[in-house]
Amino acid sequence: MDETNGTSFIAEDSVNASASRNTSAGDQRREIPVLHWVIMTVSPLGFVENGILLWFLCFRMRRNPFTVYITHLSVADISLLSCIFILTVDYALDYELSSSYYYTIVTLSVTFLFGYNTGLYLLTAISVERCLSVLYPIWYRCHRPKHQSAFVCALLWALSCLVTTMEYVMCIDSEGQTHSRSDCRAVIIFIAVLSFLVFTPLMVVSSAILVVKIQKKSWASHSSKLYLVITVTIVVFFIFAMPMRLLYLLYYEYWSTFRNLHHVSLLFSTINSSANPFIYFFVGSSRKKRFKESLKVVLTRAFKDEMQPRRVEDTTVTSATETVV
Repeated sequence: MDETNGTSFIAEDSVNASASRNTSAGDQRREIPVLHWVIMTVSPLGFVENGILLWFLCFRMRRNPFTVYITHLSVADISLLSCIFILTVDYALDYELSSSYYYTIVTLSVTFLFGYNTGLYLLTAISVERCLSVLYPIWYRCHRPKHQSAFVCALLWALSCLVTTMEYVMCIDSEGQTHSRSDCRAVIIFIAVLSFLVFTPLMVVSSAILVVKIQKKSWASHSSKLYLVITVTIVVFFIFAMPMRLLYLLYYEYWSTFRNLHHVSLLFSTINSSANPFIYFFVGSSRKKRFKESLKVVLTRAFKDEMQPRRVEDTTVTSATETVV
């Protein structure tokens, strides 16, 4: 592993910039790339969007197995976006924060990875459970454990914490001088196998089965907006977020080669986490009444789980609400 990559690659430039700033006063007035202005603009917007979504999910809407996953996914996106924003501001300030509070920046970098890993695992769980609900509707309606979603989310948060801690201790921690390059490589291989040979194939296969099933006439009644929400969210994740995980694994071994793509990967990750609330809104809203319906009605329609048994009074209340709006 390169010596320049002894610390977190997200905060790696801060060490070099702090040193070069002492030798060159002209660097303090360097021009900030447009890419960083975009990140500093998009990340606060995404933070606010996910915050509003989280408030509605927790206090204004009836929970179902799907909204439990979305709630945890919003928490992961909020943590990721807040870390990206602070790290980008630190770059814009010529690393004034990291020069004084280095371990705070490293903590933000690790929290960023923690949020990303959790998002990947949660999206896989969402896709797999939706697939199972289509393949085994009787089990989903009658025999699915009541608190399965909360239990699965807790396991995935714990797994993400374990994976992120291993990555930090073996590959990022600058104080861990006892760990060899082979230790870091072993962790990288483990993360690559877990991400690209376990969770990604599960997400792809379950999503493909889901799309095939809902295209059949026998499943036409179940082709609700919920399935479109899942499909679009996963597609956006593959386009913007999945390349970042691959690049981050390559950074440890080939930092000098891929360092120019570092900030691009941060932008892509920012777009992915900020896009999810937009997806829920545009998929859940009616074309004829777009921007005229209340956000609660739109989100209720987007997250409506038709595979789950519904009470008669719930159906009456929902119909009355949509009629009034």
